[in-house]
Amino acid sequence: MESTDQVADIARALTGVPLPIGIFAQPVKPDWAVKADLAAPEMEPLVDLTVAFLKFQFDGQPAAEVHQLAAREVHDLEIEVRVSRWPQDKRELRLTPISVEPKSTYDFPCFQFQRPEGDAPYTMRQSGRAALLLPQGMHARPFEFKYTAEFIPERGDQPVAVVGHRTLIVDGADASKLQVCGYPGLDQALYTLRDTLRRRPGVPQSETADALLVLAALCSLAGRAVQDAEFKGRWDEATFQRYVRAELRRHPLIGADLDEHAHAAGGITDLSLRGMPIELKAIDTLISSVDQCASFLAQTASYTVAKSKRTAILCVLDSSEKKTAPMPPEALLDIRTQAQGAVSICVLVIQGNLARPSVLSR
Repeated sequence: MESTDQVADIARALTGVPLPIGIFAQPVKPDWAVKADLAAPEMEPLVDLTVAFLKFQFDGQPAAEVHQLAAREVHDLEIEVRVSRWPQDKRELRLTPISVEPKSTYDFPCFQFQRPEGDAPYTMRQSGRAALLLPQGMHARPFEFKYTAEFIPERGDQPVAVVGHRTLIVDGADASKLQVCGYPGLDQALYTLRDTLRRRPGVPQSETADALLVLAALCSLAGRAVQDAEFKGRWDEATFQRYVRAELRRHPLIGADLDEHAHAAGGITDLSLRGMPIELKAIDTLISSVDQCASFLAQTASYTVAKSKRTAILCVLDSSEKKTAPMPPEALLDIRTQAQGAVSICVLVIQGNLARPSVLSR
């Protein structure tokens, strides 16, 4: 080629050159390979193989969604599984606990089942010993374990589907040492409420911890209100708010982080802790159920959503004149949801203006 003007001519000439087409013959195995294939045992077809976890029991009781288990004690753990079929070349099924917890904090058993007799499916049970080696704190999340299933020996590519209830969530807190507000009934109600709050997906643990921190102080106030008749006579909302503000400020973990009259959703919140609303109400109507506070929930939820929170506190002082004995304080603590379940409002009713016990006998 003497100049670039010849490029087009050369390219045109190349397109006219016929190219060979590859022809591939079907490979033919030699006779010895065919005989080897016929002599080899048939491979087991890869059909569904399911290990279903049917039941866990601690000390003879079915495992709860969050199971309370005393730490530093040995407990019976019973498991029941169903296997859809047993692979031909496997001699043992092994169930092993796995967890993100440090191995030094628990000792849970592995279960081993030998190949059973008879026809599939197979239902098998076995017991072992389980122990939590350390208790946990009030604000710590419960221990979580999953059981995996594998057939031994492990060679082969037989897929195993694991279904059913194979996750154990265990709370090893020592309730006798976790006295949050000093009143056993309210403490127990707080533990139950804590479990409900912690099960919510997508809610920061710090927000749940803030809610429990405020509730601990308010529950102590609710207990004293019944024990010592702390709120005598009629109270208005402004006076009640000043009282609660002072009560919360005394708590060393709250102190300066408690805000008053913060703006949200075009309104003004009563109190808030790191953005979590604390709505206060004082009424002179007898309240015998948390459901009677339903009219205050929407306002509280509005403040909560405006602050990009998922949790709020609603504390209501019932200063109506009482003519009967007070209710147990823990009966007036519960959770209600708003915004299609996205917002959890912890509702606590404090009983004020109590009748003197001697008057009730007349």
